[in-house]
Amino acid sequence: MPTMQKKAKYFYKRHWPFGPVSAIGVVLAIFIGTGTVAQAAEPPVRVFAAISLSESLTEAAKGFEAKTHIPVVLNLGASGQLAAQIEQGAPADVFIPAAAKQMEPLVKIGLIQPADISIIAHNRMVLVCPKDADFSPDGFQALSDSRVTRIAIGEPRTVPAGQYAMEILKSLGLMDLVKGKLVYAANVRQVLDYVERGEVDAGLVYQSDAMTSDQVRVVAVALSTWHTPIEYPAGALKNSDRKGQAETFIQWLAGPDGQKILQKHGFGDAGPTSRPADQ
Repeated sequence: MPTMQKKAKYFYKRHWPFGPVSAIGVVLAIFIGTGTVAQAAEPPVRVFAAISLSESLTEAAKGFEAKTHIPVVLNLGASGQLAAQIEQGAPADVFIPAAAKQMEPLVKIGLIQPADISIIAHNRMVLVCPKDADFSPDGFQALSDSRVTRIAIGEPRTVPAGQYAMEILKSLGLMDLVKGKLVYAANVRQVLDYVERGEVDAGLVYQSDAMTSDQVRVVAVALSTWHTPIEYPAGALKNSDRKGQAETFIQWLAGPDGQKILQKHGFGDAGPTSRPADQ
């Protein structure tokens, strides 16, 4: 009977264009024990999620896979851009934007059913400045100070953090005073990057984002009454061929294991929408 190595070499010569090391590696993965073909790996659950969830979902995906043996693949970006990709046919099983507004178009056209949506987390907006800046505003009202010349926020049309930032500035009557200072970023992590590099004097980001950086300083926390509640809805795509697994992942995120990870990264719990106590 031919040995496993001979089988691998035969496969490589006849079918494999990428080189002997890759070919043998693949064939060794296929021929297990007696040389029979192993069961194909389970397809992953494809999760399109707000980039502010990067660290938490990366950890959560590993924990979920370890517990359920269901793999997860993440596509992280600006919520509005991800929603547009899904609407245009990008293959996704779960969508988790940073605001209900980005979920609504997909619900409207029937790609996600309202009954399949769960709130998995809440967040807060904070004002951050470069850690070693010569001058930092001591609060939101100080953004009107002439020494503050550039303020980064997310692009409000596609970035929920930018929408919340605009609501805050309008609630405080600051919009007319600071609109000429605003620098718009493609997503909330780009806002953070601008602040870290000292390219702006201040930026408005999520509390969870600020926790990821040791190069910025939080100078103020926005009151929850200054903006609509910051909540992360998670929905399974109606026509997903992995809908059962997608729903299992969402339930896991909303459960004790998922919540422990999300809260470690600065997110509020998945309970009913409410206004947290302001500080």
